[in-house]
Amino acid sequence: MAQPQSDETTPLNPGHPKYQAIATTNVVADEESDAVPESPSKPPVQVLTSVGSIIAVLLLGEFISNADGTLVMAATARISSEFNRLQGAAWLSTGYTLGVCVAQPMYGKLGDIYGRKPLLLWSYFFLALGCVVCGLATDMWIAIVGRALSGIGGAGVMTMSAIIITDIVAKREIATWRSIINLAMTLGRSLGGPVGGVLTDTIGWRWAFLLQAPLLAIAALLVVIQLKLVHSDQPSGQSKISRVDFRGSILVATSIGTLILLLDQGGKAFPWASLPTLFLASAAMLTFGLFIYTELYVAAEPIFDLAILKRPNVAASYLVSSFQVAAQVGMMFTVPLYFQVSERASSTVAGAHLIPAVVGNAIGGLSAGLFIRKTGNYKPVLVAAGLIACISYLLQFLRWNGDTGFWESLYIVFGGLGSGSAGSAAFVSMTAFLEPGEMAMATVGYSLLINFALTSGITSNYTLLSSEFRRQLRRNLHGKGSHKIIHRALSSIEYIASLTGSLRETVVGSYVAGLKHAYIFSLICSLLSSVTALTARNHRL
Repeated sequence: MAQPQSDETTPLNPGHPKYQAIATTNVVADEESDAVPESPSKPPVQVLTSVGSIIAVLLLGEFISNADGTLVMAATARISSEFNRLQGAAWLSTGYTLGVCVAQPMYGKLGDIYGRKPLLLWSYFFLALGCVVCGLATDMWIAIVGRALSGIGGAGVMTMSAIIITDIVAKREIATWRSIINLAMTLGRSLGGPVGGVLTDTIGWRWAFLLQAPLLAIAALLVVIQLKLVHSDQPSGQSKISRVDFRGSILVATSIGTLILLLDQGGKAFPWASLPTLFLASAAMLTFGLFIYTELYVAAEPIFDLAILKRPNVAASYLVSSFQVAAQVGMMFTVPLYFQVSERASSTVAGAHLIPAVVGNAIGGLSAGLFIRKTGNYKPVLVAAGLIACISYLLQFLRWNGDTGFWESLYIVFGGLGSGSAGSAAFVSMTAFLEPGEMAMATVGYSLLINFALTSGITSNYTLLSSEFRRQLRRNLHGKGSHKIIHRALSSIEYIASLTGSLRETVVGSYVAGLKHAYIFSLICSLLSSVTALTARNHRL
């Protein structure tokens, strides 16, 4: 299909017959109206209620799934310390993302085949099931399995919500509606940390998970009652299950999962220069190569049509969002740890220190959405976002030395501003040149890379932190009993809080030195985000 031809200053002409045809697919009808006319290239989803009503239904699920993320960050140290697995703390987030990687590639195609609504309901079910398993866990590995189940659900909540929006909203309006969704996500993140901290300090971290299940049941009930989409994408004489590209799904999930395992365990469970590293890296490359071959030459209906990557702005938008997410989530993971170690902060206080970042995220997302809606331009936001975020990471590196005051704790607001702005602008940039029928598949790829960036950011930051922390301890602690002290400091944050005198100063100083490596990682990612944004093509929508 021919791509729209225009230069960087030419607006996409809404009066052109081609775009008028596409626009008709975004018409919203109420329950008394006739069915929405469909474009041949658009997934056959008819909307039988208003856009506002649909968005309202999606908000609660997005709120809960995002609150779950920062809730875990605030409770991570307590959970891993209870099981004497502080060094394995990152696995609580890694397990979640492994679940995402297994399920997310299939959501787009399954949504086309079975419908958006059933897939969204299954997402809520798996998210709730994972929370229950995690809340009842008797060992660290059970908690990790619970997080993986939640990841399967969380992948669907994120993906199906985004797909539904692209189904029903015109391109120029996407940023505005996405900003509203982002606001619910941000409120979830901002409240998840403090609420998770309060629950952890009072009735216990387990209730932070168990209480999510009834809330998710309410969200699912709202979907059943209020979400009215009519779906009919089933060719006669063909079974639905035969249309699912299971081979491609398994290959891409294996490739990403293997790479995540390498990032998480490399330098800890085994040296980087070792046979396990070679094996995991080779397996990741081999399965990814087989995935590409399968999608190009084998799959009748690929889960991801690689031709989409040739569309203008798609690859650039993927990278911009991935870099920004990796940068911010690394910061979000380390901020509670910093205050728990340096100031003996409770889980409640440590979680509350995340609020400036998520408030910045909300302001950035809403401002970007309003700017794009008013001007139709998204590239200036893409480029500026990474530079704004860099302010946070540079100030953290220079000023967070273990005695951070209130005003200096607000430095992370810039990271939130940059990340929120980039998220809104990158999604619009990705959709700018896509046909309606390509939206769902492109959104799946977008969501998958974001979730991979989540784990990459956390595991990379945690690897840098723990490696440098261990190196600093071994350099600064010597003599009888030093080996035991190092082992306990690496295993439990509560042990670090119990230290006093010069020993505590040495251990905390070593931890802060490790965190500075994490800040550099986020700074580099944000700079790469802005550089990549320069390659995007700008058009007034």
